[in-house]
Amino acid sequence: MSLVKNGSVISKISIVTLMTAVPLLAQQPEMQDVIAAPEQPAAEPTPAPATPEQPTAEPTPAPATPEQPAAEPTPAPATPEQPVAEPAPAPAAPEQPAAEPTPAPAAPEQPTAEPTPAPATPEQPAAEPAPAPAAPEQPVAEPTPAPVAPEQPTEPTPAPAAPEQSSELVNAYRGIVKVEVAKRIPDYGTPWNAGQYGRSNGTAFMVGPGLFMTNAHVVANAERITISPYADSRLLPAKVKHVAHDADLALLEVADTAVFEQVPCLRFSKRMPRLEDTVRAIGYPIGGKRLSVTRGIVSRIDTVPYSHPRNEAHLAVQIDAAINPGNSGGPVLMEDEVVGVAFQGLMEANSTGYMIPLPVVQRFLKDVEDGCYDSYVDLGVIFFPLRNVAMRRHYGLPDGDKGALVGDVILGGTCDGVLQPGDVVLEINGHAVDSSAMINLEGEHVQLEELAERAFSGDELQFTILRDGKKLQPVAKLTPLPAGDIMANAYDALPRYVVYAGMVFQPLQLNVIQAHRLNVTDFMVELDAFQRKGASMKKKDIVVVTKVLRDEVNARFSDFGKRIVKSVNGVEVQGLAHLHSLLYPQPGKEQPQYTVIEFENAGRPMVIDNAAVQAANERISAGYSIPHPARLD
Repeated sequence: MSLVKNGSVISKISIVTLMTAVPLLAQQPEMQDVIAAPEQPAAEPTPAPATPEQPTAEPTPAPATPEQPAAEPTPAPATPEQPVAEPAPAPAAPEQPAAEPTPAPAAPEQPTAEPTPAPATPEQPAAEPAPAPAAPEQPVAEPTPAPVAPEQPTEPTPAPAAPEQSSELVNAYRGIVKVEVAKRIPDYGTPWNAGQYGRSNGTAFMVGPGLFMTNAHVVANAERITISPYADSRLLPAKVKHVAHDADLALLEVADTAVFEQVPCLRFSKRMPRLEDTVRAIGYPIGGKRLSVTRGIVSRIDTVPYSHPRNEAHLAVQIDAAINPGNSGGPVLMEDEVVGVAFQGLMEANSTGYMIPLPVVQRFLKDVEDGCYDSYVDLGVIFFPLRNVAMRRHYGLPDGDKGALVGDVILGGTCDGVLQPGDVVLEINGHAVDSSAMINLEGEHVQLEELAERAFSGDELQFTILRDGKKLQPVAKLTPLPAGDIMANAYDALPRYVVYAGMVFQPLQLNVIQAHRLNVTDFMVELDAFQRKGASMKKKDIVVVTKVLRDEVNARFSDFGKRIVKSVNGVEVQGLAHLHSLLYPQPGKEQPQYTVIEFENAGRPMVIDNAAVQAANERISAGYSIPHPARLD
């Protein structure tokens, strides 16, 4: 008797040999599934692979076997159906183990295990259930093809694609452009130099005819700006129309608007996203040239420092969508509407990015409606929470959760003369202030300063306060913070300086502090007086000697570097321009024999012989390639 499969003849002796090999193969891990069907040796050349997967279908074989005994006499017909069983591997295909059956072809090599055929022969009777080979007809249970269900996963895949954006949105994607910038970065270490040239890129999106919104840091210090439309190789020249470095936002303008005539603007949402809302950031980050989309959820809404200006903190939304270099300035969408502008990430954390939310964006757009940007305003007050029961009773407050204490008021600021240290603020413009100095605003629990964040210069705020046990309602007119930019990064301007007798004078400012690695703690008293105690109302700059360029005229004066200038020839210095007028008086004005420069916290003055200054200035200018002795604006 012989069996025929796929054109091959298998004799009963071969079957015996195979049956003998099965116990040996059972010890091999890859054949552990095959042993589960020892009754199907006759069909093992190919069905065996199928049968490992059939264990799941064994419930159906059981009923099948009673029907197959009748089919025993005609195993040959059963074998032709074994090819039919070959679909069974197909169902297995989704599990990819179907590749394992390939060991089955190795079965013919198992005759090498023929040394043990004898023990196998007694097992032949047990093999007589060879009718089980009819089990291969279990593939007749071709419901297994029902695993055509594996195609169902492919059907769902279209489903995700189903949220394909509307044709209007896809068209609006054409308004998301790549911004390429050639820039010159000022050199505050050697301020007379031209600076370093570099390139950067970011993203912008169309908000009006020929107008594109992006981040201020994308276009800061720009010499030349071009934009590339979506799926378009052209580079269109652009220029900055408005920029708000304190909010890290800018508007670009392109002259060639014909390219975007048929492109709709992305719509701004009417509401802020909430925690766990899904958003997606769109832009041109590093790693490719085409538009990129990353998706995430809103994980936090808070006031955070903005890294571009360094001294500003505004409302921001934290998302877990990746914000990479190049994403900056791109829109963040929720339900196909703009809810923010991507602008910075958190280096210490993975997949943590921030977007500028709608209140900040809308404030910027409203501010520039008159053709210029006026910067943020500030209350100029330091508030303290009032949670301690004893403190509340001391200030005449009942137990509860209302009221914040005024700790300090900046001279020359918005609330100078309106609030006093020791006042307890109960309400601002009708918004109750809680004991942690926070208010509820548009459904969000935010710091009370957020009211000023959303207002403009000249707007008024009415306070309800408790002073000496009496309720008062003073009104304050909002103004920018005095000397607020002294600890902010400066952009789009070359550094100011004066060089005199080898001494380099510069105004104390964050860029200067960073370039010369000045220790801020050395200037804390002067900075505090300038920013909070009203000194900025008297003088324009705090002037510092940042370095001394060696020359015989300033010999043994090198230790005067990094000191604040107090006066020149007894006249108090009010700023860099004033210092220049004292060191370089107008022609015809009589000049003393010596110039005496005094410094803050210095034990002695610096004295320069004016007769030697002109020659020294010429030597130093030539030696250090200084084209001009001063730049004042």
